[in-house]
Amino acid sequence: MNAPSVGPVIETLRRLVAFDTVSSHPNAALIDWAAERLEASGIRVLVQHGDEPGKANLFATIGPEDRPGLMLSGHSDVVPVTGQAWRSDPFTLTERDDRLHGRGAADMKGFIACVLEAAPRLAHARLDTPLHVALSYNEESNMHGMRQLAAHLAAAPVRPAACIIGEPTSMRVVIANKGTAGYRVKVRGHSVHSSLRDQGVSAVESAAEIIVFVNALQKRLNAAARHDGFEFPHTSVHVGRIEGGTAHNITAKDCEFLLEIRTLPGTRTGDVLDEIRRHCDTALLPAMRAISPDASITFEEIFDTPALDERGNVYLAQAIMPLCGHLSAGRVSFGTEAGILQEIGVPTIVCGPGQIRVAHQPDEYVEIAQLQACSRFLGVLGERLAGGRLPLGG
Repeated sequence: MNAPSVGPVIETLRRLVAFDTVSSHPNAALIDWAAERLEASGIRVLVQHGDEPGKANLFATIGPEDRPGLMLSGHSDVVPVTGQAWRSDPFTLTERDDRLHGRGAADMKGFIACVLEAAPRLAHARLDTPLHVALSYNEESNMHGMRQLAAHLAAAPVRPAACIIGEPTSMRVVIANKGTAGYRVKVRGHSVHSSLRDQGVSAVESAAEIIVFVNALQKRLNAAARHDGFEFPHTSVHVGRIEGGTAHNITAKDCEFLLEIRTLPGTRTGDVLDEIRRHCDTALLPAMRAISPDASITFEEIFDTPALDERGNVYLAQAIMPLCGHLSAGRVSFGTEAGILQEIGVPTIVCGPGQIRVAHQPDEYVEIAQLQACSRFLGVLGERLAGGRLPLGG
């Protein structure tokens, strides 16, 4: 199956970027539009409505339905543009210097555009091995869309044999990524005039003590497990935002901060969090409650996404790498939906057009050459699936 001209891919990307699918906004309009395109080519489509208004997943099958196939997966949502200085409208695709600028151009509507443009040719290719197309919602927030879709796939009579997630990797196959979890940590103290501070509990100061412990924990993590395949070869802990207090002369009653944990494959987020909790329970709370019995420290989970572990997907990477022009696999520190699929027994790798370093940034872009490379890859992939020459079994 020959790769198409990149022109139609660019026009499809232009339409995709125009959908404002920031995670806090609905994505149903994009999903309905994609479903109509696929159905017009005779492709079977399931639209799975989410449990949030206006949110939906898409799952489509090209080829036979009675056997496991290969899934191409992408998330339809994007991150906000608020506060960013863009040179052009972020929701209008703009070409400059062979780059296509727009929110989501790299992460990851460029990949979705390539897949949607390839789908009609794949539908007419009489695939021996089926190909699935999956689009999810809320990847950029809590990954609930993929968790919902994965539950559906786990209960289906036939689930995909393998998956490629098209996050931006410059078309290099990635076989592992870190797990990512986020927590809202709430500290409750006791408010008094600061001249009587010995009778109060400052939530801000207690939060600061937790953060000092988190920084010390990072140093211990740096001296422990190491995985040289990652840019930062350790599990990481990080506090990205803090807010609390009302005035300079009042001990803060409340303070809240956001804690992030990124775990190496094989490391449990819960183990890292438990160490922080134990410190709070033994070193901080007794003294806080000696002054105010109502003092507390709570951890509210925002999201928790498992790592992608390369054990179990190496054979898939070996089959795909020659098709995309890279003969070595990589590992990345950013989170993906791959670990969720791996948990239900679907071996998964990550490979897509664009660079992660420009994702989420003002003037985000994907290179036209990257879209061409992805389209060529999908063309070769279609030929292998049509001939039943792509091994998906381990």
